[in-house]
Amino acid sequence: MVKKALIVDDMPLDVELTRRVLQSCGGEHEIVVASDGEEALRELNQAHDFDVVLLDLKLPKVDGFEVLKEISSKPFLSDIPVIVLSDTRDETDRMRTRMLGACEFVEKAMDYAEFNANLRRTLAQYGFCPA
Repeated sequence: MVKKALIVDDMPLDVELTRRVLQSCGGEHEIVVASDGEEALRELNQAHDFDVVLLDLKLPKVDGFEVLKEISSKPFLSDIPVIVLSDTRDETDRMRTRMLGACEFVEKAMDYAEFNANLRRTLAQYGFCPA
């Protein structure tokens, strides 16, 4: 079965690193990329079949917090696990993402191996990646 992921990030390097982690999970994946929050909401409203959303917080047009609000407010989207990927170290931001419905928060580490391990472990919790 093909797993479908939405990566929402405006930084091409971060998108590529996240894509590599997803591909390292094995299996068939369909990866859709949105470079801003507005585009992400459009994608989510058009296709409700995503298995996971990987969401950056600092986005142009509509930020990640607003995207989370929209996802959690719509019954047809609220079951999709949202994993926030961010470089913020602000504990208030982390708590706010949880309150808005994010399942997990993975810090964008400077070290790819660390980011890979943390994201794979988190994806495994949602059946997207083998444990």
